[in-house]
Amino acid sequence: MHVREGLPLVTIEFETKHQCRSCFSQLKTSLETFDQLKREVFLSRDEAETRIHIVLQHTCSEERMNALSILAAVMANYTLKRHLPVWLEEVVRCRFFYDEPGEAETIIAIARELLAGEHTEIQLEKSLPALQRSLYTHFYTVLKETEQFSYASFIQFRLRELKDDLVECVEWAIDEFKMEQEYQMMVDACRDYLKENQPLFDAVHVNLDDEPASFYDDDGTRFSNNDILDLLDDEVTFDGSLPVSERIISPLVSMAPEKLNLYCSGNEDEGYVIRTLLAIFEERVTFCQEPYRKHQ
Repeated sequence: MHVREGLPLVTIEFETKHQCRSCFSQLKTSLETFDQLKREVFLSRDEAETRIHIVLQHTCSEERMNALSILAAVMANYTLKRHLPVWLEEVVRCRFFYDEPGEAETIIAIARELLAGEHTEIQLEKSLPALQRSLYTHFYTVLKETEQFSYASFIQFRLRELKDDLVECVEWAIDEFKMEQEYQMMVDACRDYLKENQPLFDAVHVNLDDEPASFYDDDGTRFSNNDILDLLDDEVTFDGSLPVSERIISPLVSMAPEKLNLYCSGNEDEGYVIRTLLAIFEERVTFCQEPYRKHQ
């Protein structure tokens, strides 16, 4: 294809036609969003469709820097979108040797959530914005200093450090994966316990807003710590490290009530305890807004 007259910015080489077409399409689409730039920057592919030529119509230094900055941002976003899943999979499978069906995919999904900041309790040193900035800097440098470069070589050699930065994220993702596995095993064990044991009470009422949470039977009698200790079954003491007064899950599972009435001011889906009780007791749970003692 003909290369348009003007100031050549850079030529990017690709290993396959598919890569070249994909990147060309992304560049073209992105440039269309900049009215001034789309009239001054021209893209073309060679006849073999393995090279993209980028030409700037004017020679103004400021316009060149602006064009380079936007092109670097587009290339950074394109590269992350295309390669981030592959890089994460390489780290999960090759560095941490998770290769069981479903395991690697789950860890990768968690890692992507972590990078996107969806787990606010975990602060990564290299979040997605940090990776984008790092990629942008790499591309801006190569576009500014080089008239022609191989995209594959750039990915392989200049971004090795960036791939290493994903190790921290994957480590966190594996920790989250293991905790979720343990949590699900606990939930399953509690569900099995409820199926295999007869209810000790028709209904138990729990004031979750109390500090600590308070338990009542259907007659309005509050369970004391000694009552709870007597009822606890060693088979389901998953929260055994907590003082008896702070335990919620194991006492309720040990009681195995036919109905579990939760009294709380928050939303039904808020909090670890509520989520866990819903997962274990399922349709046995009923939510009430007012504290139980006001209903006596």
